[in-house]
Amino acid sequence: MNTVTLPKNQYVNILNTQAKLRGDLTRLEKIVSIIAQDELNPKYITKLSRIERGISAGKGVKFKNRSEIKKFFHSL
Repeated sequence: MNTVTLPKNQYVNILNTQAKLRGDLTRLEKIVSIIAQDELNPKYITKLSRIERGISAGKGVKFKNRSEIKKFFHSL
């Protein structure tokens, strides 16, 4: 296992970003379910819910670069 040393402010910034993303996913899920409840595939809502539960449980998704992040969000 590799150990990475980060400055405290960078670590706090990462934690804040994770919290923001968690909140954004929750809000997105609620908005999508309210606006387009009949038009959406139930599998999509299930997928968003699974991602949100994983983030809330402390699991994450690792990305190597910006293009992987874009691909991930486009795949949703």
